[in-house]
Order: sequence, then C-alpha cells, then structure tokens
Amino acid sequence: MYKIFFILFLLTSINCVAQNDYQLIAKVSGNMPEFEYIIDIHRNSQNTKICFSEYTGKEKFSKADKEKIEELRNKKDRKASDIKELMNLYDNSKIFTKECFNYSVNHPIIKISDSIIQSKEDIISEIKRNKNRVVLDAIQVEVTIKNKNGVDYSYHIHAPDNENYELFRRLIYEISEEFSIE
Repeated sequence: MYKIFFILFLLTSINCVAQNDYQLIAKVSGNMPEFEYIIDIHRNSQNTKICFSEYTGKEKFSKADKEKIEELRNKKDRKASDIKELMNLYDNSKIFTKECFNYSVNHPIIKISDSIIQSKEDIISEIKRNKNRVVLDAIQVEVTIKNKNGVDYSYHIHAPDNENYELFRRLIYEISEEFSIE
C-alpha cells in the first residue's frame, strides 16, 4: 500500500516540476512604431529570471541589409514574399534595451505566467471563440512557450482586456507596473 502512495507522490512531483521548467516570451506591440517590448520569463524549480527588452525606436542595418532593402523597395512588381522579407529585415535590425532581474516564485508576474502555462486548453478555446472579434487600435501580444525540448506552442492575442484574454491583460498590466511602461 505504501508503495502505491510513494509512486503516486513521485508521479505528482515529477509533473509539478516539469510544469515549472519553461520559458515564456511575450512580444507586445501597438500601433505606434516605437511601442514594442519583449518579456522573457525563464522559470525553473531553482530560480526565476525576467528579461525586459524595450524597442528604442532605432534600427541598425548591415551593408548587405541596406542593399537588400533598397533592392526590394525599387522592385516594380513586389510579391507578398518580398514584402515579408522587407518586414523581416526591419524587424531583425531593431535595437532594444535589455534588463534582467531575478524574481521570487511568489511574484505576481510569475504567478500569472504559471497560470498561462497551466491554461493551454482554455486559451485555445478562447482564441477559437474570438476568431471573428474585431478591435481597432489595440495592442498585439505574441506569446511563445518553450519547454526543455524547444518550442512547445504559441499564441497570437489581439486586444487583451477584462473580458477577452484576461490572463494576458493581467500579465501586461503587471509588466507595465514593474518596468514603468507608459
């Protein structure tokens, strides 16, 4: 009988530890080009670190990137793939400031990120319910969850508020308070 309880305890412990080892990356952007930041939460059973990167509004292009941008801009019959390549060149050249701090597992940001990790089915269901929702002038949140083996899954959230995507709204609010984002 004790062996069964011991095995159940071990299985429960393994599952809990596995859920606490993750990386949550949230890219938050708005309609203004300079409004963009990245929250990178590294969580494991020993420690938790949050890196906050904020877009400076400036880019740094290599010589090859500048030439490719000029070529794509002057192209007479641009295709969707050309526009995507141009956007990627700009995205990859953005300059961000970066700060990293260690946090307690009891910090509100960490508790919310844990809730996001544990609510995968609910979030997917909410995304399906909101597929026809239209909101103008709102923020975009791209969340990627990585486990020890690599990318696990990602979410593209539009306009989180108190009624839709409330966990993401709370995460953004806590990050805004913590890092004094206006």
